[in-house]
Amino acid sequence: MDNLMKNNRIIYIDILRIISILAVIILHITADLLTRTNDFNTIAWWISNVLNSIARFAVPVFFMISGAMILRTEVTSYKEFYKKRIVPLAIPLVSWSLIYDAYNQYFILKSNLTILQFFSDFAYRLIVDRNYIHLWFLYAIIAIYVTVPLVSRLVKACSEKELRYYLTLWFAISIVYRFISDMVFRVASESIYVPILNIPLFMGYLGYFILGYYLFHYELPAKVKSLLFNIGVVSFFVTPVATYFASFYSGVLDEMFYGNYSITTFFMAVGLFLYFQEKNTLLSEKLNYKLQRLIGSVAKASFSIYLIHLLVELTISRRIESEGAAPETVFTLLLNLGMVFVVSYIVVKILNLNKFVTHVLFGGRG
Repeated sequence: MDNLMKNNRIIYIDILRIISILAVIILHITADLLTRTNDFNTIAWWISNVLNSIARFAVPVFFMISGAMILRTEVTSYKEFYKKRIVPLAIPLVSWSLIYDAYNQYFILKSNLTILQFFSDFAYRLIVDRNYIHLWFLYAIIAIYVTVPLVSRLVKACSEKELRYYLTLWFAISIVYRFISDMVFRVASESIYVPILNIPLFMGYLGYFILGYYLFHYELPAKVKSLLFNIGVVSFFVTPVATYFASFYSGVLDEMFYGNYSITTFFMAVGLFLYFQEKNTLLSEKLNYKLQRLIGSVAKASFSIYLIHLLVELTISRRIESEGAAPETVFTLLLNLGMVFVVSYIVVKILNLNKFVTHVLFGGRG
């Protein structure tokens, strides 16, 4: 298979992982200013809005990558699957929930909770996913992984035509219907609900999961690829502009086009996935082995970086001023992005030197 590296890594999947974790960091760096001010005409707000908008592909791409990689495997033992795939996610979920909750309580809120009160509060927050904003992803991916032993059999039993049928219905219900519903609510202040479209299997992140599997295993016609890619490119420009007008209309930041099921987010994610998939052979030929190994190393650390990066951001990032000039704003944003990414990667690699720490904090991942 020509898309495999010498060490059995897939170069375009690794690059997508790196780009996506950088995008996640951008989302969190820019979120502070976007939620802090409702002055949508400042240069700083526009720069943050543009960067936040074009980074919205990150979460869908992560789900697509997971689907492409996990659903191709054969699940022969439920026990082994849980041990290999789900436990390594559950352990970091508990560990990082504890770390972020302790940091929030004692360093940010300056709480006087006793140890007993803290752990009682922590247990509740862990159950209901209220510990820290980015850890929701672990709850979502664990929930999907629980279905993998069945879903993997389902997708392998389906023909390409049947998978297209599933994805078309999922797109209509999870993306198009949601978009129409959001538009109607903003224009008429009335929610629309069509009971016949309430089909659980065709709603949620499972669609992105199966979409990743489909795009990984099946070759789309050239015209379809071109269409999806071009709509994706247009979406990168539409998202910040549409967010501005929606926010200006409502008077506060409107995240309709920021959502993971936003129609523009969908096409950005698909377009980016297809672009790097198409360039895979070229990338494999042009990048030397050492560079591919470095890319593989960073990609392997992407999950760990995801877990730790907000703690690093809280510690070292610089505040973006809402009235800052363009050069100052861009410099601060890029400086924060570079520092958070590099420091997170280095800390992860240092922590990985101890296998027990790697197991407890990162589920054994590098």
